[in-house]
Amino acid sequence: MISDYKNIEKYRSSFNDLAAEVFGIDFEPWYKAGFWNERYVCFSFADGDRVVSNVSVNMMDLTLAGEFKKAVQIGTVMTHPDYRGRGLSSNLMNIVLSEYDSKCDFIYLFANESAYGFYPGFGFGEARESSFIFEPASFGGDAALNWRKLDIRNGKDLEILKRLAYKRMPVSSKLGVTNDSHLIMFYCLNFYSDDIYYIQQADTALICRAENAALYLYDVLFGNACDTRAVLSAAIKNGGARKAVFMFTPDLFVSGLKGVCEEKDYKLFIRPRGQNFPFDFTFPRLSHA
Repeated sequence: MISDYKNIEKYRSSFNDLAAEVFGIDFEPWYKAGFWNERYVCFSFADGDRVVSNVSVNMMDLTLAGEFKKAVQIGTVMTHPDYRGRGLSSNLMNIVLSEYDSKCDFIYLFANESAYGFYPGFGFGEARESSFIFEPASFGGDAALNWRKLDIRNGKDLEILKRLAYKRMPVSSKLGVTNDSHLIMFYCLNFYSDDIYYIQQADTALICRAENAALYLYDVLFGNACDTRAVLSAAIKNGGARKAVFMFTPDLFVSGLKGVCEEKDYKLFIRPRGQNFPFDFTFPRLSHA
């Protein structure tokens, strides 16, 4: 068993090969850009120099119902096809739970369908997230703010994004995340490099995508205290959308905004089992590990 080996090239390279084979993900650009930090830790079994099974830990700082919580998010759970059926993932899960159970308020993860039956045996219970959709007709707020697209291949634009990611405030006091710059930059480098916009007047970046007359808001990086309604209404206006779909829990009190539980292509599991949040919620999509 090896852990926290990101700076050991032979193990990191093998981990990258396994992640590419199982999930089609390459962690190396993220590492070379300096965003793989101490908050993402791999626990793996290696056969010689070859990483064959892994469970990763993400240390997460959350704001939940106005209170600070320390949580651990488990991710990148994978085993090479030639090594499956030997209990390697189960052993790694037990190692991780033994290490972190007493160090956080709760542990959570997002699982795809093939793993739904795996996690309840470790004391995880399924929790239902909501989706938040809002028609902007009665949104109000000042929609006069303009945005521009950030090109993170440009050094100055990348620095704007990095600064806002590192100093980010919780997007919501209901359920928000801080100190997750490593995850934000992973998504921006790999999946949303063409979907990042900057409102200079509010010193705020938005990661969003317009599809079928809807603006999907994945995250908002506020640079300072500002009018949340004005920023979000500006995003809807600039995106040419008729409605907003929040991929996080919006911290708004406006008529017509509500959370609706619906089936997703993944499930949220939380330990200890029975951990309930006192409202409709969804974890910010760009905080998923």
